[in-house]
Amino acid sequence: MHTTDDFREQFGVLPKQPTQTLSTSCPSYQAASGSFSLKVATSLQAVEGLRPIWKGWSHNLDTDLDYYLHNVSHDSTILHPYVVTVYEGGSARAILVGQLKKERISTIVSFINIRGPEAKVLEIVNGGRMGKQSAAVDRLLTSHLCGATRREDVDLLCFQRLPLQSELFRMLQQSTGLMKERVPHVFRYSVVPLTAAPGKRARALSGKNRRETRRKTRILERAFPGKILFQCFSQPEELAAGLQEAASVDVTTWQHYLGCGLVDALRSHDNLAFSASRGWLRIYVMYVEKIPVAFLIGQHYNQTFYCQHAGYHPNFTRFSVGSLLTSWVLENLAAAGVEQVDLGEGGQEHNRRLGCRIYEEGTVHVYSPTLRGLYLNLFFAVTLTIRTIGRGCIAKLRLNRASKVCLRFMMSRWKATQHVGDQCL
Repeated sequence: MHTTDDFREQFGVLPKQPTQTLSTSCPSYQAASGSFSLKVATSLQAVEGLRPIWKGWSHNLDTDLDYYLHNVSHDSTILHPYVVTVYEGGSARAILVGQLKKERISTIVSFINIRGPEAKVLEIVNGGRMGKQSAAVDRLLTSHLCGATRREDVDLLCFQRLPLQSELFRMLQQSTGLMKERVPHVFRYSVVPLTAAPGKRARALSGKNRRETRRKTRILERAFPGKILFQCFSQPEELAAGLQEAASVDVTTWQHYLGCGLVDALRSHDNLAFSASRGWLRIYVMYVEKIPVAFLIGQHYNQTFYCQHAGYHPNFTRFSVGSLLTSWVLENLAAAGVEQVDLGEGGQEHNRRLGCRIYEEGTVHVYSPTLRGLYLNLFFAVTLTIRTIGRGCIAKLRLNRASKVCLRFMMSRWKATQHVGDQCL
């Protein structure tokens, strides 16, 4: 999820042509624990055939079968599904959910979006390793993925949010036949519990946090008496209005400046519409004097709320509108029976005060043993080094304030350029 300032302290989104239908078969493997075989589903029909097994193992939004099938059908960068099922004695033991994509690689360094080469990527979705936990199964999956980089002409194998303590990650580290794996981004992901033991209150909803919210609300009320409003858009017919309100805030944020904000993700409007039709989508907006000043968009799936996009207007930074909207959203979700909120990336002090559970997970890259794989390896290695050195210098020289001033200056110049361009049209 992309965040900004206050929200960054609280939370770490065109129909395509019909997908190409391929047929891929893999040999059976023998393992010490018994006889295993794998099957790879590379068509929508083949994936649909896994529904009876899949439904019993899916545990989060990204691995919901209908959500996955919709994304594959409507994301123009996805060439086809790539779902590996491991069988033992004819019974399914595990599923690895992925998709083969062709996209232009990019990364962000010092408020600059650096575009890399176009690459063929085998992406494993967040939580995509489902089913029985077994070292033998993970060893088999690792062996298959190593071969897939050659069979499918894949330049990069990418795991989204792979737990760094998992057996699968350990097997990848020990694998041979591929160039050195790299973890270009290790994030601290935060989950806020909204339930507590009987007689107790969740830390995020504690009296201390509520008093702090009331204090910030009083400050805002003194500046804008009676002119503060919160609204939640959740019905399919409210989608357009909710997105319009949120987008009016998003265009003022640093994520939009970097090209990764809500407005830039509106090309995936079909996904948002699909989620709204399922009753999952929530668009929360905060208004001051009837003007949107902060927004939060996410999915209420089962008993978890997944934050996806958030932002606030920089002119209201001193009023902590991001924090106030967050507090209202948490109260709203708790009343709706939500048990936890996945805030995405973020391990800052604010997350600690909310009583977040912190998970260390990585966007893990494994590069193919080709010239393009070497190029991608160097691209991410160089940008990672620059980012690490830059953050170290900023922290050591205490340049955090100067960094924020630089960002505001760059955004103001960019907005001025956009305004001139609009006048010329």
